[in-house]
Amino acid sequence: MSDKLIWLMFFSSLPLLTTARTSRVSESLTFFRQDSTNKSDSISVADLKSLMKTNSQVQVIDARMTKDFDRTRVIPGARRGDPTQVAQWAGSLDKTKPVVIYCVHGHRVSQQVVDHLRQSGFSAQKLTGGIEAWKQLKGATTILE
Repeated sequence: MSDKLIWLMFFSSLPLLTTARTSRVSESLTFFRQDSTNKSDSISVADLKSLMKTNSQVQVIDARMTKDFDRTRVIPGARRGDPTQVAQWAGSLDKTKPVVIYCVHGHRVSQQVVDHLRQSGFSAQKLTGGIEAWKQLKGATTILE
């Protein structure tokens, strides 16, 4: 076989190799961000509102950092869960019921809490956009007692 033909075969197979590798990476990331029930790692404000209307079993946890926590603006029915002490309060949750975690914007803090809870066997999701998205979309808030 000529050297030109070998190089042609090699370079023509690169897109296939790249596509296969990208697909495997994508599948791995999807798997990492889903729990054993294949739930996404996040839930929208609209979906949470709907879930709260149809499923009184949902456990909503306010995981804002202490400096960001405002007890006058929490989602009705939510409980406070300090994100630096997940191991201490996670035991009070029911593993048979869905858990939704929110922080200020629904990024780093709530994702870390969701990851911890999922590793402990919970079906947990973070609220996309956090409490800010909830308030922006006219979600009700209440005072945490």
